[in-house]
Amino acid sequence: MNGEFAKRAFDFTVALVTLLMVWPLILVIAALIKLDTKGPVFYRQERAGKDGEPFRIFKFRTMIVGAFRSGARLTVRRDPRITTFGQVLRWTKVDELPQFINVLLGDMSLVGPRPEDPYFTNFYTDEQRQVLSVRPGIIGPSQVDGRDEVEKYPEGVENVEEYYIKHILPEKLVCDLEYVRTATFWGDARFLVTGFIHVLLSQVKTGFLTRSRNRIATLGLDLLLMVFSYIMANLIKFDWHLNAEQWYYIRWTLVWVVILKPPIFIYYGLYQRSIRWVGRRDVAAIVKSVSVSSALVVAVTYLTGLQSHSRAVFIVDWAVLIFSVAAARYALGHVRRTDARGAGSRPYVKVLVAGSSHGGETILRSLLEDPNSRFMPVGIIDHEPHRWGALIHGVRVMGGATDIAMAASTHGVEMVLVSLADLDPVVVREITDACQKLTMEYRLVPPLSDMISEPSGKPIKRVSLSPEGSL
Repeated sequence: MNGEFAKRAFDFTVALVTLLMVWPLILVIAALIKLDTKGPVFYRQERAGKDGEPFRIFKFRTMIVGAFRSGARLTVRRDPRITTFGQVLRWTKVDELPQFINVLLGDMSLVGPRPEDPYFTNFYTDEQRQVLSVRPGIIGPSQVDGRDEVEKYPEGVENVEEYYIKHILPEKLVCDLEYVRTATFWGDARFLVTGFIHVLLSQVKTGFLTRSRNRIATLGLDLLLMVFSYIMANLIKFDWHLNAEQWYYIRWTLVWVVILKPPIFIYYGLYQRSIRWVGRRDVAAIVKSVSVSSALVVAVTYLTGLQSHSRAVFIVDWAVLIFSVAAARYALGHVRRTDARGAGSRPYVKVLVAGSSHGGETILRSLLEDPNSRFMPVGIIDHEPHRWGALIHGVRVMGGATDIAMAASTHGVEMVLVSLADLDPVVVREITDACQKLTMEYRLVPPLSDMISEPSGKPIKRVSLSPEGSL
């Protein structure tokens, strides 16, 4: 009884001190959760406590509202129900922080078997139910094996709950039973320290680093660009001469730049976006990331005694950083597409794209960006004279249907791709007639919306796969 009382007193004291220390952080996280997605701040699911008595656990919400009505009770790898900010909370384990409230209330302990969903305790054997004889803990014995539970599921497992019950749960319960049989107060104190260190070290996963090396490299590049753009902004503002006072502001502001900007870039998904294909949505995300992070740096510098910092520097820095990050993305994308194209040895089929509006632009961009495409667009045909001579993705609009013969002879064109989304039937007929006179192949490419609206299993009748194709 004395040992149990001492453990309870220790748990209560540590939980109270921790909550008093971190309550500002809890408020900030709560605000970010509300800004990220609609729904409550806390997630309150039922768990099995001491002697199997149910209680409601406190965790920061990391999933969309109603997540467990649209999937398994368990979180799976790359779970689409996890919110953007929830990913950060789970990776850092900060989502577990509110469980100190459960410790304060007596539902949990600092150290003990992790609280289980009552649904899964129904599968315990009589021996395994001994783990319910103690309070569940924030840090559990099964957490110190160095692996995240989600990583234990093999790729492609269909029934996650069945796999958990058959393979993962028994392994966890072996560790938990050993803890219950040998637990002491001083053992818990040592376990709390070593378990905390193990949990911290487990966040650095070799597999994650290997899979994400390109994203990490891009983040490193962005970090260099953040520092470069801020220093460049100061040089521009002060005519390339910086005195001691300005270097003082630069040093301290760079600290906040490095701390605050990368998390905002991560939050807006800049490292989940493919660099090979950079479009206007990617640029919009860059603008949002730079704008929000720059505003945050301005606010923090103002609140930390740097009120005299030049606001013009932040404006220049904002513009330079947007340009440099976007330019780096475009340059890297171009290099990767070029490398991918250079890896193949197949000869290209030179084509003309007929249509320069949305449909033609989509065809053109798809061919240019697809490293496996064997078609190389060398020109564009359009019936609108005011578009002639324009460049779309670096490809010139060469003229109308009457100019196909000259374009074909000059550039060795072998095929014409006709965008039905951009051209009316009369113009399409002019182009197909011109191709037939030149005995040149052509393809009629329907709008994507038409292809999607076709009934399942029926062929797309408007796509021609032969030179004799017609509307």
